[in-house]
Amino acid sequence: MARYDYSYPNSTPAPSYRSQTPPPAYTYDPPPPRSWGRPPPLEYTPLIRKEPEPGRPHIIISGFRTFYACIRDSSILLFSCIADCFKLLLVFIGEFFLQLLVFALIVTFIFYVPSLSRFLKSLFVVPPPPVYSVAIIGMYTLKRLKRPSRKRGAGPAGICAAQHLYHRARARGVHVNITIFESAPVIGGQLALNSSTGSPVFPYDDPTQDPIIAEDIAGTALLWGNPLFTKTSEKILGDEVQISEADSQQVSYFSGDHVVAETTRPYAKTPFFDWTGLIFRYGSSVWSAGVMAKQGAELQDRLVDLPLVPDIAQLMISIGIFDYVKKSTRQELNDRGIGGAYVPEVLSPEVGRVYSQSMSDISALALMLAAGIEDTASAYVGGELIERLEMIVSAIGAHVRESTEVHGIKYARIDEDNSTWLVQHSSPSSSGRLQAEPFDKVIIAAPKFDLYRAASAEDVEAASVLAYHTAHVAFFTVPRRIDAYGGDVNQVLFLENALGGIRELAFVREIARIGDDGHSTVEYLYRALADNDALEQLEQLNLRISWSYQKKLENAYPYMLPTTRFPPFKLSDKGLWWTSAIHMIASTVDTSCHAGKIVAEQLINELRR
Repeated sequence: MARYDYSYPNSTPAPSYRSQTPPPAYTYDPPPPRSWGRPPPLEYTPLIRKEPEPGRPHIIISGFRTFYACIRDSSILLFSCIADCFKLLLVFIGEFFLQLLVFALIVTFIFYVPSLSRFLKSLFVVPPPPVYSVAIIGMYTLKRLKRPSRKRGAGPAGICAAQHLYHRARARGVHVNITIFESAPVIGGQLALNSSTGSPVFPYDDPTQDPIIAEDIAGTALLWGNPLFTKTSEKILGDEVQISEADSQQVSYFSGDHVVAETTRPYAKTPFFDWTGLIFRYGSSVWSAGVMAKQGAELQDRLVDLPLVPDIAQLMISIGIFDYVKKSTRQELNDRGIGGAYVPEVLSPEVGRVYSQSMSDISALALMLAAGIEDTASAYVGGELIERLEMIVSAIGAHVRESTEVHGIKYARIDEDNSTWLVQHSSPSSSGRLQAEPFDKVIIAAPKFDLYRAASAEDVEAASVLAYHTAHVAFFTVPRRIDAYGGDVNQVLFLENALGGIRELAFVREIARIGDDGHSTVEYLYRALADNDALEQLEQLNLRISWSYQKKLENAYPYMLPTTRFPPFKLSDKGLWWTSAIHMIASTVDTSCHAGKIVAEQLINELRR
């Protein structure tokens, strides 16, 4: 314990022990080596005094300090206890909340594990792409008409649209469900003939006979003359259409009283003496028309590489034929030097057979195509159009609603957030009841879009320029070849109004008919194409018809007038297209097929946005 010295007044101060033992002087010398012996007490306690100490009055103060130290130590102990208690309380509360948190996590995991699994899947699993529904409308019935007006469209245009949409969607990772509405029992458009029962048409209604096919209507070279469709079908089906060259045939031109001319089809196979006779009669118009027919056939080949341009004018410009679209027939004939009697006696009947209308009503492009089509219609043999259409539909997995009539299309809201196209239709399976089915996009592959009323005024005005007329096709059998029109020829073309609107009589094939007595007889199947009822006119000729079938083709051929204004393919920004806009320039299997591809390309581009 420290020692304290006190002095009182008038007393002698105690001597300072510091004065007797001054501190050692500072030195920079190193300290002496340490001795390992026990040092004397003075070295241990150099400040201990040797003199006797006075009394100790500081004991009171020292006690007070001791008491204060005890109180201080007690306070520290108390505060330490409180702190320890508070720490224990915090530890208890922490453990309680920790247990509560663990319990909550367990409950959350149990109740929300499905949501958690879906969340984890969304992080590592790519969600499936959306599936879009597309309707392609062929035939349909307009409610505003007193009687049904059937429009065929599930032919080349609709099928090519479905095919192109299917392959483009797969290539671009877009999934589509394609539904084709067809009012007829079979697909095929205008070239598919069917009986009242929906079955193919057989001569004598005998299923053992070969049915009447599209090639019997348009010519045996139907697929050869439409290379775009033919090559497209080969690409889809992975096969090759076997086409062979056919024999040439003789064509007679009948004025109503007599045969005015005879030619050979195709033009390139015309015998020299026959060709010389035509030159002698019609002059240079003969070879000029032959050049035009060749160019028309070559135009069909150029359609194979047409770009998918949605603007018709730009489409024609891209292959350099826009001038022919806006050019009149009269001007084209003058420029080519084709005139005189050759026009009404030969060229006009040929064009009338292809389009069933007057040559003066078409453009120069339509004239060239007609000349090429008529010249090569029977130049080749191979393949069946309707059969390949059915094979394409099967290959792409499209859903075909046969015998289903569409009554209208409208874009409507189906709930608070979504709108869609509603296709109203009826079928025998629904007992004729009107049903509405939603679709994301719609393609009208039919001559008109009357069933869609919401088109813009400009679109309606442009489409009103596109008009159609009807035609009649009849098939009949006779016991012998018809030779009243220039002998035993394969085709007779009639001059304008020569036989009450009949434009063509053509031999199709021989028919072996087995009678009730079991004996087989050979009869001859013919085709007649007319503006009006063909059978009514044929009955007046006393041909001894033994069997006949006739069909009226609604909207059979468009009026392809010279023009520079064309309706659009797209009718609505909501997703509605129309293929028949292409009929402003031409109406062939290939042009219809290309129109289907154009609208399908536009549709798939919108689905990718």
